Amino acid sequence: MADDPAAPPPSPETLMDQARAQYPILPPDIGYKYSAGRAPFMLEHWGPGMAESIPGVGRPEEFPPDKFGIEVYDPKTRPIDILGDVVSHRLINSDPKIKEAYSSFKNSFEPWQEDILREQYEHAQKNEGETRSFEQWKEVTGVPAYFRGYPFQQWPEDAIKEMYTPQQLQRLDEMMSYLLVVSRHWNPGSSHGAQPNPRAS
Repeated sequence: MADDPAAPPPSPETLMDQARAQYPILPPDIGYKYSAGRAPFMLEHWGPGMAESIPGVGRPEEFPPDKFGIEVYDPKTRPIDILGDVVSHRLINSDPKIKEAYSSFKNSFEPWQEDILREQYEHAQKNEGETRSFEQWKEVTGVPAYFRGYPFQQWPEDAIKEMYTPQQLQRLDEMMSYLLVVSRHWNPGSSHGAQPNPRAS
């Protein structure tokens, strides 16, 4: 079952255990660390060879340089947020169905969505210490965040129809249905994928 946005957040210390229990599709080799407030955003997905998140936030020594790790900064982070980060940074390369969904999403990007990305980039520069070029940020952070914003319940519901096209919403629903089936948490009453081929509302 997908997380209830209104439910109290789980304990950060046991968050990864809860995420793995809810979503067995999560690879078993991901390290986990909770570092309250170390960065001004929710969490970081550390990939192999990644040495720095933003200036001053280096790779935790607990994560070997050739391994993956999730570092959580915000105590309000939910299991579905961890799933979203792993999907948008790792499974888009290793899972064929997720890879196809991500490629389709990137190729369907509209000019007005590019404008939204530029606004988000400017916000990250001013508030999160972002120093990369727009194109670097877009590839590594911007598009993955846009990709997971709707299906992983990270953006306000009232903004969704203004952020995505109907076709994108439908394809993202289909991807989420696949994830829920694979993770053995298919819930016909959930807000995502009530039917095998859900239609965006």
